[in-house]
Amino acid sequence: MISIEKSLKTYPNYPTRAFLLELEDVLGKNGLNALLRIAGLQEWIDTYPAENFEREVDLSEFSSLNAGLDEIYGSKGSHALARRASKSAFDLTWKQQGALGNQQIEDFDSLPTQARNKEGLTIFAEVLSAASDLECEVQEKNNIILFRVQNCPVCWGRESSSPTCQGFVGLIEGCLQWLGSGEGFEVTEKECSAAGGDACTFSITEESVG
Repeated sequence: MISIEKSLKTYPNYPTRAFLLELEDVLGKNGLNALLRIAGLQEWIDTYPAENFEREVDLSEFSSLNAGLDEIYGSKGSHALARRASKSAFDLTWKQQGALGNQQIEDFDSLPTQARNKEGLTIFAEVLSAASDLECEVQEKNNIILFRVQNCPVCWGRESSSPTCQGFVGLIEGCLQWLGSGEGFEVTEKECSAAGGDACTFSITEESVG
């Protein structure tokens, strides 16, 4: 059973619940229950975190869930599952529940795509930082948008030989889809806290054609 020391840092209930529901949709109830046991989260079996944005999930719990995926499915399989579940969870929680400050897509329509992406991701970084103990910021260098995360919930307390936070890649992809940029942009984790990085850093670049 996976055991990660409590962080005493928090993540909201509802995004965690949505992530679990998306995993249940793919793995089935029995598959998810097996994952929760391996992750040391038996208390969540049949009792997922509440449908609210209270900060009651310890980062170690969300990280253990992702570590359990790695243990059961290997890095390739687990990364695909985490990415898919997080992308869908973004739509269910951060978008539909108005957690993004009730911003409307129309607000960004007059902006060029790159500026729209930077503005929207900055809003998400600010909202996520305010709703949790994550510390997020967005920068732009050489026409590449960088989304930096301190206290990443996907890899908290873990060690990895390579970037492992595909669960956060899915969140950013969900945000880009909300902004109307779901196609044509690639999200890549360039630096990971679990792999010795100062922060988990994700680049958002336009995909090359041909």
